[in-house]
Amino acid sequence: MFDFLDKLDSELKNMTGKGPKKEKKTENKSEQKIEKKTESKKVESKPKAVSSDEVVITSVSNSKTNWNKSNTSTNNRPNNNKNSQAKTGNRFYNKNPKTAKFNRREKFVSSFPDTRFFLPSLREKHTRYIPIGWNDETGAKNMWMFQYGDDIILADCGVMFADESLPGVDYAIPDVSFLKKYTKNIKGFLITHAHLDHIWALKHIVPALDFPVLYWTRLTLGLIKKGFEEAGIMNKATFVEIDASKENHTKLGGFDVEFFSINHSIPDSAGLFIESDGGAKFFHTWDFKIDMTPAIDQPADIERFKAFGERGVTMLLSDSTGSIRKWRATSEKEVGETLTKIVEGHNSGRLLIATFSSWISRVQQLIDVCENCDKTIFLSGRSMIENVKIAKDLWYLRMKQGTMKKMTPKTTQWVPAHKQVIITTWSQWEEFSALTRMAGGLHNSIEIIKGDTVVFSSSVVPGNDRPVVAVINKLIKLGATVITKDDLNVHTGGHALQEEQRDMINYVKAKYFTPIYGDMYFRNLHAKTAMEEGVKEENILLLNNGDIIDFTPDNRVFRSKIKVPLQEIIIDGNGMGTAWSHVITARHKMKEAWVLVINYRVDKKTRALMGHVRLETRGLVYIDEVRDVHRDILRKVKQIYENTIRDIPDIEEKELLKIVRTDLEKYMYYRLDREPMIIPMITQV
Repeated sequence: MFDFLDKLDSELKNMTGKGPKKEKKTENKSEQKIEKKTESKKVESKPKAVSSDEVVITSVSNSKTNWNKSNTSTNNRPNNNKNSQAKTGNRFYNKNPKTAKFNRREKFVSSFPDTRFFLPSLREKHTRYIPIGWNDETGAKNMWMFQYGDDIILADCGVMFADESLPGVDYAIPDVSFLKKYTKNIKGFLITHAHLDHIWALKHIVPALDFPVLYWTRLTLGLIKKGFEEAGIMNKATFVEIDASKENHTKLGGFDVEFFSINHSIPDSAGLFIESDGGAKFFHTWDFKIDMTPAIDQPADIERFKAFGERGVTMLLSDSTGSIRKWRATSEKEVGETLTKIVEGHNSGRLLIATFSSWISRVQQLIDVCENCDKTIFLSGRSMIENVKIAKDLWYLRMKQGTMKKMTPKTTQWVPAHKQVIITTWSQWEEFSALTRMAGGLHNSIEIIKGDTVVFSSSVVPGNDRPVVAVINKLIKLGATVITKDDLNVHTGGHALQEEQRDMINYVKAKYFTPIYGDMYFRNLHAKTAMEEGVKEENILLLNNGDIIDFTPDNRVFRSKIKVPLQEIIIDGNGMGTAWSHVITARHKMKEAWVLVINYRVDKKTRALMGHVRLETRGLVYIDEVRDVHRDILRKVKQIYENTIRDIPDIEEKELLKIVRTDLEKYMYYRLDREPMIIPMITQV
């Protein structure tokens, strides 16, 4: 995972202010030669998604890909994917037979449960909206659908990382079981930005929906590529790259879709303007804030927002994540100025900056200041290294030769401590994030010592306060100085606060308003803000996942009494299930009262007990009570078995074990006031 840093210095020799020079051929013959591009040369391969018969669809292969490192700004990023393609009409599909073999996980990733549910009939010229995920969840499972006639379009497809309510689970994903019977009706899958709560469920859901065409911006494709490769579906996926910074129109069945740029905490984020053939018009902000001085992206395009509003918006769907905070989000420029002062003024010990791996603009800010004051950047954390590599290859990050080096104990020892700036991942929810391992003394390259300074250039996710404080305490005990956004202006969020929410409501001037993201508390506050700006209370739709909302041609709303039955679909290792399955129920019981396992060894013919009953307990009894408790349990289990066999000699084994379990549960509650999971077994000899 450090390969790109090994080659970084040699690659950077070819960089100029106008783009890279021609690179040498790689030793791998399967990799393609990177052609020389100059600023004056126009790239003809850029897709113009204007209508369904004009879209160039590029399917990216599962093999290694060299992105063309041409001079591309945020306003002019050509489609430089050079994968092996077979042209069919004006669309391009991958036909690489070698990659078709790497599909070992496809059966697992698309095994959604069957459902008998059918969407209710949609009246002529009516437009339907259904939230599939994100309501009553903050930063999790973002996904929705629109329907017009028989045509369906989907947007975003994220995960929700498991908390204590889902023991042993990796994450939860949106339930698309009801859509499996409508795969031929899905005209497109729209992806707005590359955060995991918007993209990471795609590798599970895209195969289940028969690989609909995906529409997204360039950086999003680069960051999702790895997940698709791991799932073995890259060779089947089909993509369209959209430049959201320019006017664009994509015709998807009965819908006209336009992406527009918005500011967020990751570059190349987009909102969506959707118009159905029935006349309904929807303005969807997705995650946004209004930043006039961002670090990488262009300033908020307020005039474009207003232009959409002048077209007459039926419904505004707007980000509610920042509803509890007043005023406006701090600009990235102000954060950059603070970080610059910290880096320039740091002259003792190492400086560690903890941030999210997707915060590419924060990395660029640190690159700029380190280059100005002759300091060296080291990266820590797998996701940070991978994301920086992708962003560098796509020219979202630029740096001089020697600014960034591979981090090992040997490479760092040649750089003075006060000249080292270590950018590390900080996932908060994950116990194995780089900073957490450093605080616990478990990192293989860094040992926190007295004199080091750790800057938390990140915010605390709601509910993660205790783990964050625990890490800070460990760092302080090791002698580090800790700086958070409560001390200095070292971080800003990616979501609009109340005043920015007001601005967006006034720019768009929609008839109906739907606050999205977060629990009812967040969305209810956003609804109050909308009413203060003149939106009628009856025109505010506070929706739940699975609600079915239909819009008439004259912009009236009908809320169906029918709801889409959505389950909590969970990913657990290489398995997929539901949060209400017997597996999760059993885990909760084990977590609360632990386990008691009984193994009877009996004669196969007479069913008489042979030898001692074997007993195993986990987490049930304390050391000083083991002998007495185990002796009493053994006496009881033997008594239950022998009495049952004597009273019902021909009882089936299944019923016998059920009686043992029931009687022993009562005894355990009486004896210990505990209710463990009891697992009785019979071994016949």
